[in-house]
Amino acid sequence: MSDWRTYDGIADAYERTCVFRFEEAARRLLTFAGADTAGRILDLGTGTGAVLSALRGTSEATRLVVGCDRSVPMLRIARRRVVSAHFLAADVGSLPFAVASFDLVTANCVLSHLQDHQAALVEVRRVLRRGGFIATSSWGPASDPCSAAWNELLAEAVGGGEARKAVEAVVPTEAFLSDPANVRTALAEAGFDAVRVATTDLAYSGGVADYVAERGLAAGARFARHALGEARWQRFLDRAAADLRRRFGARITYERPLVIACAAVP
Repeated sequence: MSDWRTYDGIADAYERTCVFRFEEAARRLLTFAGADTAGRILDLGTGTGAVLSALRGTSEATRLVVGCDRSVPMLRIARRRVVSAHFLAADVGSLPFAVASFDLVTANCVLSHLQDHQAALVEVRRVLRRGGFIATSSWGPASDPCSAAWNELLAEAVGGGEARKAVEAVVPTEAFLSDPANVRTALAEAGFDAVRVATTDLAYSGGVADYVAERGLAAGARFARHALGEARWQRFLDRAAADLRRRFGARITYERPLVIACAAVP
């Protein structure tokens, strides 16, 4: 069985249930950054190819696109979805590219997965040409009642402390990067200038079963599945779906902020 902290074991489920949200996040990020002017693009933490798929709607001036991720199963799906791109398995903290290789580096909801996002930003700056830029996004706080209800249910199943530790193990800097001021400071301290930061709200609306399927792939839920075992995990999902229907009806609707940022190499 794969490590619950990685995305290797959930690649197919992620593609079915989550990628559409990350594609919408990518479209907003690329528009904010003006990505249609970039000729050489590196997408970090490319996953199943959300950013690369969104790039297909940009200018034909985009000629060389590379997707990089640590998860080979996620990359296999990305390669099937975006056949014109190049892919490789590599770590964000040590990129196998020469200095000034790219015009644009994207990191869509990726930096929060790193223990040392600051070192990663310095590495990104190394592979960008002078005048090139980074476009990055991170989730803002989940403050809606649906997320609160899900977290309560998960805490009842495995303990609130254990669920929080699981989240911190997978996305250790998510809370820090949910603050636009912290994102601005991080980019400036890594040597970027012309820093722009904005917040946009992404809406979600779907049936309870779809919501539970998506939430079941998040870090805390992956830990719960690992801790409970398959039989108890399935019973938890059934109870959670029933409770959410009782509280919110047949359809779950909420918004979550997304912090988007762009900065240049001086």
